[in-house]
Amino acid sequence: MKMDFRKAVKMFVLLAGIVLVGLTGMPEAKADMEHHAMMMRMMMHGGPVTFYLMNQDRIGLSKDQVKKLSDLKSTFRKTAILEKAQIKVLHLDVMKDMMHRKINTKEVREDMDKILAHKKKIMDAYLDMIAKAHLTLSPEQFSKVKKLWRETMMMHHGMLEQHHHM
Repeated sequence: MKMDFRKAVKMFVLLAGIVLVGLTGMPEAKADMEHHAMMMRMMMHGGPVTFYLMNQDRIGLSKDQVKKLSDLKSTFRKTAILEKAQIKVLHLDVMKDMMHRKINTKEVREDMDKILAHKKKIMDAYLDMIAKAHLTLSPEQFSKVKKLWRETMMMHHGMLEQHHHM
């Protein structure tokens, strides 16, 4: 049976997904993957900084604070986009290298280390953005936003609970 590379990769991903579901149980695995994907999307789009900007009137942000937060978010997003592109390219290389009977494990491990280094750059940039964003807010605004965030998360988790019990 002859199979082209793309079909082989799709088959590998499909089999890995089946194994993951088989090991963890369908509903929990799907919910965990959806939650992880949602958290990653939220992080990649600026995490709480986006929330602060969406609620700028309720928090009482000045125009200067809005500009600083927008700039922090934009700088992070640019870094994340560039690093994610590098990760995708490295993933392609790893998948190609793993399709051989005799895998050059040294080369694959080096690429995996590079992937982790790019992920660390995203995480470091995220941490820097959040730390600077929190210092942009006054102590009163930070208290207000924490309360608003808690209310939003409680409401969100309540909706998730209802959705999972249907």
